[in-house]
Amino acid sequence: MPAAAVVQGARHVSWAGLVRVFLRSLFLQASWNPRGMQNVGFADAIGPALTELYPEPAERAKAVARHLEFFNCHPYMAAAILGGAVRLEERVASGELPAQTVSSFKSTLGPPFAALGDGFFWLALRPTSALAAAVTEPFLGLGCVLVFLGLYNAVDVAARVWLFAMGYLRGEGVVDVVARAHFASGTPLLKACGAVLAGALAARSVLAAGLPGRPFHALLVASTIVGAAALLPRLGVTRAVYVALILGLALGARFF
Repeated sequence: MPAAAVVQGARHVSWAGLVRVFLRSLFLQASWNPRGMQNVGFADAIGPALTELYPEPAERAKAVARHLEFFNCHPYMAAAILGGAVRLEERVASGELPAQTVSSFKSTLGPPFAALGDGFFWLALRPTSALAAAVTEPFLGLGCVLVFLGLYNAVDVAARVWLFAMGYLRGEGVVDVVARAHFASGTPLLKACGAVLAGALAARSVLAAGLPGRPFHALLVASTIVGAAALLPRLGVTRAVYVALILGLALGARFF
């Protein structure tokens, strides 16, 4: 029988090992470097799994070296790749797959997952959570910080746990799972929510500028943001907010 077809016996990472891998993934960027980006953090995160799968030091050293190759992804979306890499390492350790499969898996999914994560978490979820916190500031004071932390972390922690679990359970099939997770379609929805919240903030600013008897002006500012973002896609949410804020300043200064 050819050597490539020899199966060494199924090897699996324990649940405790998976938990340790996930917890280490929270510090993926702690060892960020310009040469390998997140490679050291990834190798450290998957370390507990490699220790269980490769009891022989020489084989374990080869496995660690695989994960010291260049790697860069959004730190939250990387959880799916990390989970998938653990599953693939199980198959490599069992003799079912060549070691190169793991490297190809990581290098193929890193860039597209990074783009999804940047758009959803950085450009949509984070500003929307910050705007929600700003809206509650008059009522909660510094407690609005807890609103931001609660909203943002409720989504990002849950997403990381789910992505890691799906990566481990589905392996290379995690691509289909992420494609059905609506990250791309959810980004515009979050941005729309952020536009509404920004409109509320602009409206409050107009009222605070001395227009308590003219609430329709505040409504005009808020609707300008929402309307411009919805009807003029090329304008974008950011420019729509600026346009509405300029309108709010004009109203507050009683130019008309």
